[in-house]
Amino acid sequence: MEPSDLIYILGILILGICALFVPYLAEIVKRKAFAPNLKILFELAPPFCHKTSWRSPPNASTQIEEPVYYFRFQVINEGKTQARQCEVVLENLWICDSANNPQLYPNFSSVNMIWVGASNEFININPNRRIFCDIGHISSANYQREIEQNRFIDIPSYRGNGLRFVLDLRQIFYSQPNCLGPGRYILQLGLYSENAGC
Repeated sequence: MEPSDLIYILGILILGICALFVPYLAEIVKRKAFAPNLKILFELAPPFCHKTSWRSPPNASTQIEEPVYYFRFQVINEGKTQARQCEVVLENLWICDSANNPQLYPNFSSVNMIWVGASNEFININPNRRIFCDIGHISSANYQREIEQNRFIDIPSYRGNGLRFVLDLRQIFYSQPNCLGPGRYILQLGLYSENAGC
């Protein structure tokens, strides 16, 4: 075999390897350079935490307006492409005991949170787009007693009648709480997307 034949065979092998791996490498570069980049923003100030009011429907016999405090965080896509099929999931709940030691709530099932102004549990977020996701709300004592109380699923150890922080969940599971009485809690939320690393 001549040296020129070896060079020819080596060149063909190199081209074959490149043909196999270049599309893979191009996809990795594309994902890194043009991928969505989701950021989460939260402050204990408006518009993240703000007071608004519940109003009865216009056709109701009596008009009622009750104050409500909403708590939410903002998701922004700082990337160059659309973040597809985004969802926020409440994954775990910790309840702090009297010594402020967090205790993981046993057998907590993950549940989706509600995007503000969206009817779907999965949304697409365009580049430079900002969207809010509700965490929960605290209604007036009157509204909680008259309207919401029948839907409360309390922490098993809570025996009070005080105001509750109502979690804004897409589904309510009767095996776990959907509201929190006075105390300290830790919520673990996950932000997921089909094509973005968070």
